Amino acid sequence: MKTRRARPADLPALSALIAHYAETGLLLPRTERELRARLADFLVLEDVEGLAGCVALEPYGPHLAEIRSLAVRPGAQGRGWGRRLLRFALRVARRRRIARVFAVTESPEFFLRHGFVPAARDAFPEKLQRDCLGCPKHRHCRLDAVVLTLRPLSKCSDPLPVLTPAIPALPAR
Repeated sequence: MKTRRARPADLPALSALIAHYAETGLLLPRTERELRARLADFLVLEDVEGLAGCVALEPYGPHLAEIRSLAVRPGAQGRGWGRRLLRFALRVARRRRIARVFAVTESPEFFLRHGFVPAARDAFPEKLQRDCLGCPKHRHCRLDAVVLTLRPLSKCSDPLPVLTPAIPALPAR
């Protein structure tokens, strides 16, 4: 098993893997044109059979990125490949000095096991604008947002976007 950055030769397998999960509603569909344009954001896991899984680390500026299109080959769940891809994406995010990483997912438990915390989806207005507003499920979406802080920002850095807490604060005593 090897993790690496995606290459142009991976596009057909990447497209097929994402399309498989998009058909079931677990991932947002991605056109081959979009995948080609975003190829630099993709990380892959390969084994002797070829592409075993993928994940995208899409930037939203210098301090925020989204974990997106996390998928493993059908029938390969439960082998730790998703965890391996997520850890690889987080290592890349740390190297890029990204302060926070978020995901919008049907499987928040997976991310919570890896240190993410719940967040409100509307805390990510760029995500809402780019992907959610045009989605037919927008008004009845059941996806959850999660976020992980990788590093604190120094006083000299650009400010992070304000994140709205997902759970209301307890009343003061």
